[in-house]
Amino acid sequence: MFIYQSLLWFLPLVGVVLLIHLINMFRHRRVEWAALEFLLASYKRSRTRILMQQFLLMLLRMLAVAAVIFMLAQPKFSGFLSDLFGGKPTHHIVLLDDSFSMNDRNTAQGDGTIFDNAINIIKQITDNAEKNNNNDKLTIIRLSKTSAIEHGELPDVAELTLNADGLRIVRELAGNLRPSQSAAEPANLFAPAIKLVRQSSTRTKPVVYFISDFRNKNWQNPAEILKQINEIHTIGGTVRMIRSVDDERANLGITSIQLVDGIHAADVGMLVDVGLVNHGHEDVLNTHLSVFIDNTTQTGITIPRIKAGETLNPPLRFPVSFGGAGKHRVEVRLQPDAIADDNIRSLVVNIPAAIEILLIAPERRTGVFDPAQFVRIALAPTGIKSGIRTRTESPSFLASNPLKQFSAIFLLEAMPLELTALQALEEYTAQGGGVAIFLGADSNLDFVKSSLHKNGNGLFPFSPIAATQLDPDLLTNKPDINIVSKHPVFRLFSEGDNPLLAGVKIERYIAVNTQTKPAETNTPTDANNTTQQTTLIEPQVEILARLRNGHPLVAEKKFGKGKVISFLTSAAPVWNNWGKGNPSFVVVMLELAASLSNLQKETDLLLVGNPIPIEIDSSQFEPKIEIKIPPKEGEITESTAKIELITDNDGFAKGTFNETLNAGFYEVLLNSHTNQSETTNELYAVNVQADEGNTGLADLSELTTHIRAVNATLESAAGFSTSFDFASNRSWSDVFLYVLILFLMAETFLAGRIIPPSKPK
Repeated sequence: MFIYQSLLWFLPLVGVVLLIHLINMFRHRRVEWAALEFLLASYKRSRTRILMQQFLLMLLRMLAVAAVIFMLAQPKFSGFLSDLFGGKPTHHIVLLDDSFSMNDRNTAQGDGTIFDNAINIIKQITDNAEKNNNNDKLTIIRLSKTSAIEHGELPDVAELTLNADGLRIVRELAGNLRPSQSAAEPANLFAPAIKLVRQSSTRTKPVVYFISDFRNKNWQNPAEILKQINEIHTIGGTVRMIRSVDDERANLGITSIQLVDGIHAADVGMLVDVGLVNHGHEDVLNTHLSVFIDNTTQTGITIPRIKAGETLNPPLRFPVSFGGAGKHRVEVRLQPDAIADDNIRSLVVNIPAAIEILLIAPERRTGVFDPAQFVRIALAPTGIKSGIRTRTESPSFLASNPLKQFSAIFLLEAMPLELTALQALEEYTAQGGGVAIFLGADSNLDFVKSSLHKNGNGLFPFSPIAATQLDPDLLTNKPDINIVSKHPVFRLFSEGDNPLLAGVKIERYIAVNTQTKPAETNTPTDANNTTQQTTLIEPQVEILARLRNGHPLVAEKKFGKGKVISFLTSAAPVWNNWGKGNPSFVVVMLELAASLSNLQKETDLLLVGNPIPIEIDSSQFEPKIEIKIPPKEGEITESTAKIELITDNDGFAKGTFNETLNAGFYEVLLNSHTNQSETTNELYAVNVQADEGNTGLADLSELTTHIRAVNATLESAAGFSTSFDFASNRSWSDVFLYVLILFLMAETFLAGRIIPPSKPK
């Protein structure tokens, strides 16, 4: 096999050498000369040797002509002879960054993407392989498939021989490749490349091409990547780093979307926060954002200015409402720019008809006021749709009823609880529930200390001491309540003086042991000459409000996945006047309910590539489920996948769906056991990783220094050339060149012996 087979038509020129020799042999005429008889006798004695030398000279000249023709024709051979004389074939290992930042479109120069530049590199490799050698190998590893490859899946192309069939397969694949919606982690690409180089270096010459956009966020700490590149060089591979983009372009991206803490219920107004970032070097003016609820446009917002290189602060906030209970889709979209994938972000919210608040009140009260009545009126006043339903029960209810149905539990007096009731309350909180505890005249402090506090291991944040009188402040007239934390419960009162809270008078409270640090010198004191308290030893406890004497009044404690907010005064206006017509009591109770019930709210943190965990009650639904997958960019219809869950001993069918390659809404269809036509839908929102839209490029000079230090090259896609990667394909021509030189040297030596140079006269 030869690249330039037409040159083989010149092989008959070898016969010219033979013809010249024959002509030289027969052109002499015999001349009788007596003086040469002696020389003739000597010639006859050495005739055989001379003829042999002339034959060898003729053969060398014929072979030299043939070597020239073969060298110019560039032969291609495979197998053992190719490895022996022509060198090893090249194994081209292409590491292709197909993260969504490679979808960067140069709108000023058309609709082409920088991913197209990466595909052109693959095309150049195949084109040169076709011209030079059909024995080379090609492997293409996409970033989005590295996780699957780690679990045994093969790359798109794995050591494919670049013959006619192989070239056809690669070209067809290259024409269909598109950027994924994954985020770039360059180190993940080099891991399988190292394995391939180690496996193939004895049979081929491995050349690794890493094609990426080299964003700054991926190269701020390149130590791990450089270590991998150096390892490839050490085991016999060559690494070429190829930049598919040379300039930065402006890009806006949506970084987050979430519901603001509040009462989340049907037909109740809610707020949504959207984070926006400007990755460009210039301010962006009049950016339009569209909001969709259940695929229907709800509103449009125009942002006057987003400063260059900054995140919008505070986040963009807008109102939403949902017309019914159930799971709803919320989607926000930016106007088109350089990168489309980070212009959309989705959120699934599960809206109940109303949130259920359980009020645990004492069966017998020492005072005339019912704390449950005051809290119930604040949370769910008659005739007003607050989105809250309250249920009042006695302490025994905790032990005998499921608590998961309630969004929050208010323990309106710390009354002694049965062990099973206390365990149920602790389990509810540890699994993510929210509990409010109020201490008043009917609270049992011994029970609080031994069972609720439990030396810091229980629900209550402090060890109580005793009910204490707060002496009136007759000199300074300071407010009794001092907000010390920007907690959602007091978010409306945390800035400056508030006349509503100033009207609250606290008469009695529960003094507690806070185990504080020693007071600093010149620490101010209050009217009662009581030193202000400082930082708690327990890190899981946060003070939200203090009394004017510095003692804690409201505190929050983390407990497992949930939290407990404790008030060291009564909910009813027994030890205070808070509930007697002061509007701040209503506000705080509503914010308290919202804060405790939003612990398990939906977020947008499920990202492309993350598995979706699925768990269903196998007694109600079939373990075989169907999942609707959102379409890719440019597609319209959804695709579907079917998986079978595994049922555990507790009666739950569990599994994971790993093919979250597209951003959007994934809908899980569950089939009921009792009615096959009845389906229940679960909904999940999957989003892109926001910082992948950062278009800032790594510093070129610094990057070049790093890469050269590990014996690799950094080059631009615009100046890419594959010529030196095909040295093995020129090696047969090189062999014939070396053979030609040897033939010419031998011919010169032999010709000199047969026809010695004449001496000068």
